[in-house]
Amino acid sequence: MSTDQWNLLAAVCGALLVGGGLLAVRGAVPAPLAAQRPPSPWVARWWQARESLPDAWARRYRFIMALAGLCAVGAWLYWARPVHGLLAAVGVLGIPWIWNPAGTSQRQIVRLEALAEWMQQLAGVHESGGTLDSAITASATRAPVTIRPQVRLLAARLRVGSNPVLAYRQFADAFADGAVDNAVMLFLTHAQDHGPGLSRALQSMAHLTEQEAITLRTVDAKRSQVRTGTRWVSIISLAIAAYIVTNPSWGEIYRTAQGQLVLLALGLMFAAALVGMRRLALSRPAPRLLAPLPVPGSAGPLGSVSGPSVRTKGALL
Repeated sequence: MSTDQWNLLAAVCGALLVGGGLLAVRGAVPAPLAAQRPPSPWVARWWQARESLPDAWARRYRFIMALAGLCAVGAWLYWARPVHGLLAAVGVLGIPWIWNPAGTSQRQIVRLEALAEWMQQLAGVHESGGTLDSAITASATRAPVTIRPQVRLLAARLRVGSNPVLAYRQFADAFADGAVDNAVMLFLTHAQDHGPGLSRALQSMAHLTEQEAITLRTVDAKRSQVRTGTRWVSIISLAIAAYIVTNPSWGEIYRTAQGQLVLLALGLMFAAALVGMRRLALSRPAPRLLAPLPVPGSAGPLGSVSGPSVRTKGALL
């Protein structure tokens, strides 16, 4: 390697070391609770993108990020062109979404099935004489795995004497899904009215939720061929583009300054096309029925959280 390439490698390694040290220090110092702020739009979009991946890919994404960094440095050093390294990193980072064109459908199906099963558990405990809060507390260890962490947190809040209306609304905000809002609106109505018929209403809602999961699974099965075609078209197109760029006879034009700009523009257009194809295959969750709770420290009285449930009074029980 030339002297410039060695200097570049040293600079990149130094930047990685400094960044890793700063992240280690930042992780060792817990942030005070009062300093919590709503995430920025870019962070929220990143979380949504991570949520669209299957669990196995989402858990291992940190290793994919490390591999992308290595590919970026390696491609930059090998071809001595920054755009080559940038596109190599973006290609590796996008592999999970290319291989899973619509991972949200399966997540929604599993969540709906888990929600239906949990409401059946609540109906059984409540029918035997327990209150709604006691039924939720009893179901914390038996809830389906998909929603068990959120159910446990809800049960813990109820055990320590939190306002049930606030606890239910926080449970709904943890999912940001209209299907969960349906169940929470039932909880809110019962918390205000304490009327009879909760077990029957829970069973009916569990049945409707299960039917929704069956319908979504049927639609998801019909989309499987489209997703398979999207996956292989993307992979083949990416492989052809990589061959053209790295081929000495065809890719030499992209090693000039103007060629680097053209290559960057082509890479952005290709990425935009893949994002557009993925959005066509996505299955979005049901729209929310409850407004999110105000962020701590923002304007809005806490007592107003029960407002949306007033409109449902008498509609569910």
